[in-house]
Amino acid sequence: MKKTTTRTPFQNLRFLIFLNKVLALISCRLMNGRFKRSNAWSHYYCALWFLLHCAYSSVYYYTSCTALPTKKAEKGFVLSIVRFSAYFVSLLPYHAVAILYEQDFIKLSDKLETYDDKATELGHPRKDHHVFIWLYFLYTFTTISIKAYYAISGSLEGGTSAIVVTLFEFVVPIVIGTYSVFLTGIFLDLIRQRFRHLNEAIVPRVSQLPITGLRGVITLYDVRYLHSVLLDSAKLIDMLYGIGTLIVFGSILLEFVSVIYMFITGVQDNAMVTMMDLLFQVIYLFAMYHFTTYEANRVEEGVARYGLSFQNAKSRLDKIEMMLYFYHKRFSFTAAEFFILDLTILVSIASTVATYMTLII
Repeated sequence: MKKTTTRTPFQNLRFLIFLNKVLALISCRLMNGRFKRSNAWSHYYCALWFLLHCAYSSVYYYTSCTALPTKKAEKGFVLSIVRFSAYFVSLLPYHAVAILYEQDFIKLSDKLETYDDKATELGHPRKDHHVFIWLYFLYTFTTISIKAYYAISGSLEGGTSAIVVTLFEFVVPIVIGTYSVFLTGIFLDLIRQRFRHLNEAIVPRVSQLPITGLRGVITLYDVRYLHSVLLDSAKLIDMLYGIGTLIVFGSILLEFVSVIYMFITGVQDNAMVTMMDLLFQVIYLFAMYHFTTYEANRVEEGVARYGLSFQNAKSRLDKIEMMLYFYHKRFSFTAAEFFILDLTILVSIASTVATYMTLII
């Protein structure tokens, strides 16, 4: 790949990528804003976190089963075990992806850079805007800090051992679970911005001729090439995080219903704060999926509007070929092929929560 003077995909996200690397959610090393192959120790580090989750989960099950709960705690004993198990399982796919699919992350980085290079060659360089990414980070960092403060404050009387147990049973899973969703959102936003650039900067300037010999002139074949590059990137994210999103969705849904139930029964007091936090994460994740899908499929409308004309007999076949291509390349993210990921899923969430709450009550 030839050198470029444009900004590289992760140039302004070094801190966030480093944070996810510390949490073992990604194993690649970041060099000059690009993902590069790491050494074997990075894979061992991710595997160690995988084993660490299993270790503190075993301790949690042991302490929960050997303790003698009061009648009030006994009421929610089974529910707490199910909640913790679902949350524990939802963390594992992200570490497994970090261990096993390093090459796909590198391929994703190369695809994003390929688009930037081609856009610059066509005379329309682009630049990332990470407003929503940094706002999400500030929000989650604030909420996690508050949760960690209250969790550690409640365990100070138990001494150092109680603080360590609290960190690994509550604080660490919350941090990793939150930034697993965040990492998926970062990749989706990078792809969404490039699809948007394609729709607003490239497609409206497309030539009315299918092939030209002029340098810098944008043809429909250039548009198709750029679209296919970004589509490959989107398919990589769908393949890497589809199963993880499915399990996370199930875990959040179970957590949401549990918090409502405990609020109704008087077991939990700060239920509204927890529900708002969960709802924010769900809306953010599915909004990223939704708007990335929207921008990917909006290219077809732009091509029909600005592309080749049917009145020109020489370009008629090229026009038909392009329309068929974009028609058959309509894309949607799925949760491991179980359901489509977009904002319409919120209606299903609301109906499911209402159904389970009716059964529980």
